[in-house]
Amino acid sequence: MKPLLKKYRFWIMCVLPLAVVGWYWWTDPNGGAETLARLQWLSWVMVVAWLVYLLRRAFHPEARSAEAYRAAMQSPTGAGLVFLGLAILTAALFLALAGRAAAAELPPGAIRYLPMLASEQHAHWPDMPLPSALAAQVEQETCPSFKSAKCWSPHAELTTSREYGFGLGQLTLTSRFDNFKEARKLDLTLRDWQFADRYDPARQLRTLVLMDRNLDLRLGKLVPDAHERLAMTLAGYNGGLGGVLSDRRLCASIAGCDPARWWGHVERHSLKNKTAAHGYGKSFFEINREYPRNIIRVRRVRYAEYFGDPLP
Repeated sequence: MKPLLKKYRFWIMCVLPLAVVGWYWWTDPNGGAETLARLQWLSWVMVVAWLVYLLRRAFHPEARSAEAYRAAMQSPTGAGLVFLGLAILTAALFLALAGRAAAAELPPGAIRYLPMLASEQHAHWPDMPLPSALAAQVEQETCPSFKSAKCWSPHAELTTSREYGFGLGQLTLTSRFDNFKEARKLDLTLRDWQFADRYDPARQLRTLVLMDRNLDLRLGKLVPDAHERLAMTLAGYNGGLGGVLSDRRLCASIAGCDPARWWGHVERHSLKNKTAAHGYGKSFFEINREYPRNIIRVRRVRYAEYFGDPLP
């Protein structure tokens, strides 16, 4: 095994990592910003590893892992305990330092508005299956990159010839529909919300939670599994509930496609236009399918610890 690994170590140590970085960059929903953030975190991990080594040597200058390991092979009781102690000390130091790097991955605006989002979620959708998806949804809606002024900003706006969107949930107004007008019907506390005061972050986040919750409730009897339903809820937030229902009907007409499952089923079939839309760079089908995938499987990892959710 060792000669084989030595023979291919260049490919394993150099080419394979570069290929993985290239794949992350190619599939990056942030146009490369996500990949750069991960590389920055990795560089910090390497610095932490070096700092941990120096700190461990400072605590125990006479102790070396390799020597303890060889001694443990000869006398498992005493030296083995020393080796185990070094391992525990190393892990504790590494987690203490690397944990600070993980927290630094959050966009600055997220640190400010996450407590507000959590409060709205607890108040209006306490049994939401994955609260971290709500935070990832805000990121998806507002963060072309973490350095963008729009990222997690209540003043984030998107204006095209087709639509106008604003806020942390990008409430959209077009010639055909007005989501801001509909949002005011969701809760008594939103009825007096005026367009001039549209940048209120608390109301924006409350609207996001309530819109998702209502979509989830309408899909409840059709999609029993909470996680499959969440994916359809997010697709509905992005492209409308009618689109999700039409795609479910299309799925039901295709052999082997389960309309109660999103991933690998409804996800693959749609009547949405698959031609790149002017001003968007992608088709509405691509945009809609990327929406739940980016939120649940890519962006949510950043917020899972904050909400106590499982990692993707």
